[in-house]
Amino acid sequence: ERAVDVVLRLRWPFLALVVLLTALSAVFAQRIGVDNSVEVWFVDGDPALTGYHEFQQAFGNDEVVAIAVHDDGGVFSAAAMARIRAVGEAAAAVDGVARVTSLATVDDIRGELDADGFPILSVGNLVGDNPDWDATRARALADPLVAGRLVSNDGKTALVVVQMATMEGFDAQRDRVLAGLRAAVAPLLGEDFRHAGIGVIYAALNQLSTVDSVVFVVASYLLIIGVLWVLMGRVLPMAVSMVTVGIGAGWLLGAYGFAGRDINMVTMILPTLVLVIGVSDCVHVMNHVAELSPSWTGTRAELVKKAAGFVFMPCLFNTVTTGVGFASLATAPMAVLRDLGVYAAVGLSVAFLLSFILCPLALLSPRFEPSLSNHGKLQRFVDGCAALALSRPLPVLAVTAILALVSMLGISRIVVDTYSLDYFREGHRVRQDSAWIEAQVGPYTPLEFVVRGPGRVDDPAILVAIDQWERAMEQDPLVAWASSAADVAKRLNRELSADGAEVVPSEPAALTQAFLLYQSSPEVDLSSQVEGDWRSARVTVGIPMLSAAEMGQLIDRLLARAKMPVGVTVTPTGYLPLYVHMMDYIVQSQLSSFGLAFVLIFGLIAALFRSLRLAALAVPANLTPILLTLGVMGFSGIRLDVATVTIGAIVLGLVVDDTVQFLYRFQHELSARGDVHEAARVTVSGVGRSLVITAIGLSLGFSVLGLAAVKSVAWFGLLVALALGTGVFGDLLVLPAMLALLPRGLVRSKDGG
Repeated sequence: ERAVDVVLRLRWPFLALVVLLTALSAVFAQRIGVDNSVEVWFVDGDPALTGYHEFQQAFGNDEVVAIAVHDDGGVFSAAAMARIRAVGEAAAAVDGVARVTSLATVDDIRGELDADGFPILSVGNLVGDNPDWDATRARALADPLVAGRLVSNDGKTALVVVQMATMEGFDAQRDRVLAGLRAAVAPLLGEDFRHAGIGVIYAALNQLSTVDSVVFVVASYLLIIGVLWVLMGRVLPMAVSMVTVGIGAGWLLGAYGFAGRDINMVTMILPTLVLVIGVSDCVHVMNHVAELSPSWTGTRAELVKKAAGFVFMPCLFNTVTTGVGFASLATAPMAVLRDLGVYAAVGLSVAFLLSFILCPLALLSPRFEPSLSNHGKLQRFVDGCAALALSRPLPVLAVTAILALVSMLGISRIVVDTYSLDYFREGHRVRQDSAWIEAQVGPYTPLEFVVRGPGRVDDPAILVAIDQWERAMEQDPLVAWASSAADVAKRLNRELSADGAEVVPSEPAALTQAFLLYQSSPEVDLSSQVEGDWRSARVTVGIPMLSAAEMGQLIDRLLARAKMPVGVTVTPTGYLPLYVHMMDYIVQSQLSSFGLAFVLIFGLIAALFRSLRLAALAVPANLTPILLTLGVMGFSGIRLDVATVTIGAIVLGLVVDDTVQFLYRFQHELSARGDVHEAARVTVSGVGRSLVITAIGLSLGFSVLGLAAVKSVAWFGLLVALALGTGVFGDLLVLPAMLALLPRGLVRSKDGG
């Protein structure tokens, strides 16, 4: 009450401070960008991430964009090839593009002996200037490094493969480069413009994150306005509540921008979290004023101080427990989850402070007091829950136990996995283009390996082993092709040897001579295939877009087929192994964040109420909605991925808020009445209405996330809404039922009674 009194007495300085901080927040919020790059999902210094950067420095950026050029009459014609060439030249001119490969640029190696019997090697273009199209088509479709990779087996679709440049801060420039590609190429292809690649996925996620973040804020704001208007019965208290949480969301964005953070597909929900969760403090303050008002005989300021002062501590503790639920994500190894946890805790703390500044000041006028006259049906529902729980506690708890057991069966079916394309809905263009290109031409996604030896890797024994490994990998149903410097060595031997055999030269001298002849051509650049002075060699495998779990299984299978000489190592690298590594982070994040949140939250409850028994009683009521939600995930086949991994800790932090309100009121009533049953009944009757109102508001607010274009975020919102909707029954039914089974002496109040 003293804290509220300070706010009321110093109202103008407080209001001036709110205005100043709101203006500053608006300035810093404009600095926020969008970033869904791979780095945000990893910890700085992570060995897998470090290896990825080393690979890029050695061989260049492995991120490619596959652009399709289709011609029903076939691409082996002058007109179609001119189109392919034009697309490639337009793409190559874009700043940020390192290399373009297509039928119009692919090398064609030819060798012959001069008059003196010395080998002459010429490296030209597969198509040439005046090609025989039938012969060119036959030669291309017979080449395993061209067919199914740069051209479809029916010869009707060609790919222009664009390799991005390695540059400082490429993730921040990816959208610019891809926008340049679209602007340069799309006019040449018109409605037939189709492109795919990991970078295309990132860019689309960035766009969806931007759009979704705006949609969430607007939709949740409008929805909460409607809910509060109906439940409060008046416009003014609703307006004050929405202004309060709106300013809180603005302060959060200001702090986020000040820290130099960018939003992504996970952190884009932060403003919505503040809007949805923060409004509950306003509801408690205003409802308690309205509850005390009819019988109050003192001044208006004293009423506000009394009512706001009474709910201050439970609301503060709610903020702390919810903040702990979010802040527990700070233990997650994924940077994106740490940001979500830390800044959500900051935003909720800000919303709490604003609720106890702006709401008490508004309530000095009776016009801002909500009307509770329209809550008759709601009150009867709450009282009915209390009567059922207290009169039939065993059936209530038995039903709860059955639901928990069934949920555990569902939990056992949860799959930990993440799949980038599945973030998009079925009809999204990115998903359609990827599927179309894979169906027409074949898998375009590169899986990278690096082969290192104790010395140089241009040893015939090593290149032979690489070649044999490539052929073995191509036997896997998910592998479309494999290529490396070993394939170049085979082509060179075919053109330079007397027998024309397409094998790796067995003699080191012959192999060295072949590569010297090859690299003497100005068109040749082996830097994307071998590192420096043959310290290592790159092996690239073409595979379809897969989920992280499928990718991990495939990598294990392919590594098992590698039979290398002693001392030679094979290391999976590039982007895709990072993608697989995310699964380990997802599991670790779920376990560490939920475990920490559980210990801290129930430890705080025990400390607040000075009772381990009350903390123990709170566990079933709060674990039940979490079990039900995870059970629904398992039965529905919803993956535990980078978006849904936060559900356990976040839901625990949210549902425990109502429990704190309940127990705080219960101890007060128990001290006054001395009877557990009566104290529980009066508690449910007194706070039940506010608990239901906040549960409805929170559930509907989170359900707004179901509008997300990113499927995982939509599932996250709907699942949290489900948890909050079921969570209120834990406090209205499960907790009173447990109290009803306890003797008077097993529940202690603060005064020792």
